[in-house]
Amino acid sequence: METTVGYARCPGTCGEWIQGAKEEIPFLVDCPIDRFSEVTVKLSPQLQNNLNWTIPPMKTKVARALKLLSQEKVLHNLRGEVLISSGLPLSKGMASSTADIVAAVAATLLSLGETPTPEILAYWALRVEPSDSIMFPGITEMSHVHGSYHQVLGPIVPAQFLALDWGGEVDTIRFNARQDLSSHYRRYEKKIQEALSYIRQGVESADLELLAYGGTISARCNQDINPKIMFENFNSWVQKHGGFGVIAAHSGSLLAGVFPPDQTLWQLIPEAELCFNPAFIDIFKAHDGGVQWFRTNSQNPRMVANNGG
Repeated sequence: METTVGYARCPGTCGEWIQGAKEEIPFLVDCPIDRFSEVTVKLSPQLQNNLNWTIPPMKTKVARALKLLSQEKVLHNLRGEVLISSGLPLSKGMASSTADIVAAVAATLLSLGETPTPEILAYWALRVEPSDSIMFPGITEMSHVHGSYHQVLGPIVPAQFLALDWGGEVDTIRFNARQDLSSHYRRYEKKIQEALSYIRQGVESADLELLAYGGTISARCNQDINPKIMFENFNSWVQKHGGFGVIAAHSGSLLAGVFPPDQTLWQLIPEAELCFNPAFIDIFKAHDGGVQWFRTNSQNPRMVANNGG
């Protein structure tokens, strides 16, 4: 085998438009944005009868995913080098882990000469932890814990998000293992179904107000189990300044205002900082889900596939 290099880029999220359960099956609808995890994987032949990985030390979930992938494919006589560059903060509910895993698995499969489909990438991400649906194009509803179903709802609706965070971290695995989560989902199932109806209508008709209305319902339900300080005050402030509502990281600490794509938001940052004193503030744009990728080798560097994003 010659040395091969795979590159993949996966978007993160600004939380979820909705997260809850229907008929006791947890699901979510992600909100992909213009922040990414980029991963390069270089596979080279070696004499040892195994696969040795060099992976950034903090990327333990990526290491687990690639170990499982190596075991299932019985890879040997290879050396793998993984380089990761991410613009996504950790443990805020922006899908940083899912984006890392998805991009790393995609880049590895490309290095092996395989084409990574969204379904395959979702399978490997879910082997490690409950995952976001950002490997699929557009906006996707997905059973994010068990992976029992997914449905691409449609293309993204152009939007901007003024995102705030007041510090702290939420571990995805621990959050989804909470003993009170099932009862929380049952308590708000009707509200979540109502929110999902608005979300689906909003995507189908490209109506950001409907999307934001559904997102606000779901975010408010989430206050019962993962509260964001100043939620109602921030929601009122957003709508006073031309926004349509809020979107939350349901298993994270992020809260964001939903604004039209053509509104100038930078001028709102000083007032937002003064009113809400966040530890983190930034502006994101909606971006299609899906993974961009290419594969190269020493003789033929070229783009071989692009799954969107």
